[in-house]
Amino acid sequence: MGSSLLDRVPSRFDPIGAAAAWLLAPLAGAVAVGYAVIQSVTHGNEIVRPELAVVAVGMLFAAAVVLAIAAHPSIARLGRPAAVLVVGMTVLASVLSAVSTWGHNRLVQDDWGQIGVGLIVLGMLWLRPALELIVLGALGALVVGVLAAEQTGSLHIINTPYVYVVVAATPVLVLAAVAATCGAVISRFAAEWTRSSRAGMAGLGPEFRLLEEVALHRAQVAELKRTTLPLLASIAARGSVTQADIEAAARTAAQLREHAIEELRSTWLDRLAATTGMKPNAVNDPAHLAQRVPASERAAISACLIELVRLGLIDPADTAISLTRTPTVESSERAGFELRLYGVSEWRRLRRATRPFFSVLRSLSGDAMTTKAGSSMTVRFGFDPA
Repeated sequence: MGSSLLDRVPSRFDPIGAAAAWLLAPLAGAVAVGYAVIQSVTHGNEIVRPELAVVAVGMLFAAAVVLAIAAHPSIARLGRPAAVLVVGMTVLASVLSAVSTWGHNRLVQDDWGQIGVGLIVLGMLWLRPALELIVLGALGALVVGVLAAEQTGSLHIINTPYVYVVVAATPVLVLAAVAATCGAVISRFAAEWTRSSRAGMAGLGPEFRLLEEVALHRAQVAELKRTTLPLLASIAARGSVTQADIEAAARTAAQLREHAIEELRSTWLDRLAATTGMKPNAVNDPAHLAQRVPASERAAISACLIELVRLGLIDPADTAISLTRTPTVESSERAGFELRLYGVSEWRRLRRATRPFFSVLRSLSGDAMTTKAGSSMTVRFGFDPA
C-alpha cells in the first residue's frame, strides 16, 4: 500500500460503498455509549464524583451524534478539524471518567475510556484517510495510557506503570489499526478497480470509435435520404433540372452541413437534455467545460436527472444547467457545476430520491451543496476539469 493510499479518504474512491456502509459510524458510537453507561452503572461504587461521570458519558454521546450525522448519506463528509474535534471530545470524556473514579478505580481494564476512543476512531473508517486514523488513535492511546500510569498507586492489582499503559492503550491502538487497515485496503482495491476499468475502456476505445462512426454514418445517411430523395424524385419525374432545383439543392447542402456541425459539437449534456426532455437552451456552458467534467460526476448527475424525470418529480422543461469557471485560492483551474430544478412540489419524495446521488457527489467533489428557495432547488459542486 503506497503512501498515497494512506492519505486518501475511502469514500472518495468508493462513494457508493460509503453510502451503503454509513451505519458503521452510528453503530460504533452506540456501542461506545452503551458500554460506557453499562460500565458506569456496574462500577458505580468506584465513582466519587458522579457529576463528572455524567458529563463524561454526555460528552461521549455528543461525539457519537456528531460522527453519526457526518456519516449520514445526506452529508457524507467529515473534515479534519471536525474529526479532531470528535476524537478530542471522546478523549476528554475518557479523562473526565478517569477523574470521576480517581483514587478508587480498581482495574484499568474495567474503564470504558479506551474502548470509547477506539470505537469512535473505528467509526471514521470511511470518512478519514488511514494515516489520520493512525495518528488520532496513537494520540488517544497516549492519553489513556498516561491516565492509567498515573493511577498506579490506587489500583487493585499492583504492577509497573508500563503494564497499565499497555493494558489501557492496546484497545485504542488495535481498533485504530483495524480502521486504518480497512480504509487503506478499501482505497487500494477501489483504486485498482478504477485503473483496471480505465485501462479496459482505453483498450475498447477503437471499438467505441468504430461504433460511433457507424452510428454517425447511419444518421447521416438517414438525414441524406430525408432531405435529398424528395428533390431527386421530383427531378427524375420532370426529366430536367430547373433553377428552383439548384436553389433547393443549395439549401439541402447547407442543412446537411449544419446538422454535421451540430453532431460534432454535441456534448454529453446536450444528449442528457435530449434524453430527459429539457429545453435546447437549458445548458449554459460558455467556457465549453462539459466535456471536461469527470466521468464519475457525469454519471451521478445523469442518473439523478433521469431518475427524477422517470418518477415525475421535476418538469424537465423547467430545468437548467450552468457550468462556469470559479477560481479558488486552492486551485485557479477549479470549475463550478450548477443544476437548477424549478417547480418542485413533493420535497420529501425529491429528497429521498436524490439522497444517494447527492451523497456520491459530496464524496467526489468535497463541496457539493443543495439550497432551497420557494419551489426551486439548486445543486452546486466544484470539479477539477479533466
